[in-house]
Amino acid sequence: MENAQNFKLLDGVFNPEKAREVLFNLVNSKIRFHQSEIISIEERFGGDTTHSRKRVEELLQVHQEIRELTQQAEARGLHLQVNSMIEVSLVAAEELEEVE
Repeated sequence: MENAQNFKLLDGVFNPEKAREVLFNLVNSKIRFHQSEIISIEERFGGDTTHSRKRVEELLQVHQEIRELTQQAEARGLHLQVNSMIEVSLVAAEELEEVE
C-alpha cells in the first residue's frame, strides 16, 4: 500500500545562527523522541532498543556536522540555503519491519 505525499519542511536562506537554531531544533526533537522510546521500551517491555540507540548516535553525529558547517559559514561570512522535503507514505502494518 503506497500513497505518498510530500511536504515542504524547510525552504529558505538563513544566516549561520538561524540555520543552526532551525536545524538543531529538528535534530534535537528526533533525539528526544528516540530517547523517550528507549525509556519506554526498557521500562514497559524490556525490549530491544538497538534501533533507537543507533539513531541517537547517528543524530548526534548529524548535530556535530551541522555545528561544523554553520561555524564554517560564519567564519566565511556566508549564509546557508536549507531545503527539506518530507515524504509520507501509507504502509500496511504487516509490511513493516521496524518502526522509527
